[in-house]
Amino acid sequence: MKKIFSILFIATMFGMVLASCGDDKDEPEIPKTQNLVSVHVDETDAYFVFDIDMNKDKSTIYMYNIQFAPGAPKMTLRVNVPVSLSQDGKAYIMAGTALVADMYMPSAAGWVPMSDERYQLNNLSCTVNPSAKQYSLSFDAHGGHFDESGKLE
Repeated sequence: MKKIFSILFIATMFGMVLASCGDDKDEPEIPKTQNLVSVHVDETDAYFVFDIDMNKDKSTIYMYNIQFAPGAPKMTLRVNVPVSLSQDGKAYIMAGTALVADMYMPSAAGWVPMSDERYQLNNLSCTVNPSAKQYSLSFDAHGGHFDESGKLE
């Protein structure tokens, strides 16, 4: 009887040890919707708002104080981009080409689509990692290349 009780006790302890071993699924999943803002020192710096909604086909990237060439005016843009999760499930991935951005024009009472091919955003690649509080964004537009990475608030 003692032998059976000892075997049951050892089996129970072994089961408890196995049950206490965690796996990667213990980490919290990133939310299906988030509004994340890049760090910037003052309002004249380039900065971004990533309005992410995994429940929709596309999410929106708002770009503030974007300047494509020295001396060119700074622009406020928004673009809708397809969004997915990275393979490890820890980051949002947004990518697309020939994307039509909207430019904010106070004189025109709001957002105006920049449908001319010269103003389309091409080769857009964006990774937003909310747990590491980092982002990277790059695209081609207006005859130049834009590349930015930084921290999230």
